[in-house]
Amino acid sequence: MSQEYRDPYHLKRTVLVAVVNNRADLLRAASEGWYRIPQRRAPRRVGADYLAFYQTSAFRNETEARTISYYAAVRRYQLLSRAELMPEEADHARAEEYYFRIEIGPLLHLAQPVPATTFRRLTFIHTTLERLLRAQDVKELKLEGEPFQALWSALRASRLRPLPNRLAGEWPVDIALRVRNGYLGIRLDEANDMRESLGPADRWTILRIPESRIAADLEGCLRAVGAALVDLGGSLDAKPGREIAL
Repeated sequence: MSQEYRDPYHLKRTVLVAVVNNRADLLRAASEGWYRIPQRRAPRRVGADYLAFYQTSAFRNETEARTISYYAAVRRYQLLSRAELMPEEADHARAEEYYFRIEIGPLLHLAQPVPATTFRRLTFIHTTLERLLRAQDVKELKLEGEPFQALWSALRASRLRPLPNRLAGEWPVDIALRVRNGYLGIRLDEANDMRESLGPADRWTILRIPESRIAADLEGCLRAVGAALVDLGGSLDAKPGREIAL
């Protein structure tokens, strides 16, 4: 394992495993550096530091069928219509539907590809880079007690209405909540690094919560979210356009 991957924070980077069921999409990711996910079929948490590709049985004549062999660093996100993504197919039946265009770096080949020995039909899987690099089987990628789901469920139980996959600039927030004049965006970021392009200053306030904090103190995280909501929605002087690290 390289020195970079020995960094514990780097190993905690998030990975979204996406399904590739045709060679054209994989070739596009490799040669053009982007992948598309229909907005209506996107997982509840589309944002990730890396994108990994599970090749279905459509690749049945190749050794990489039903296997994750490639992954790539995510560079940015856009939300575009299919016609904007693929103007050469402007008359397609889904031309007006919206897709996440995920711009990625060069495809990297896993030293240890991850097969699906029991799974045959997969949807999206959120995992960590550490699990992806060490897994012997796709079933090992699933996270038990996933922090995102725990926070999402707790917000719903508190009678709030979390929204998934809103773009703040060139990166989606993990959870969005409506506030006066904009949104409170929650990003689950273990390393707590700063991302650029957080969106128009008059629309977003970003609250960063380390995933480990959710597991250790979910109630405290809910209080922090509640305090931010009161600050943004309960004061005439409160305006979005800030970053808060928990």
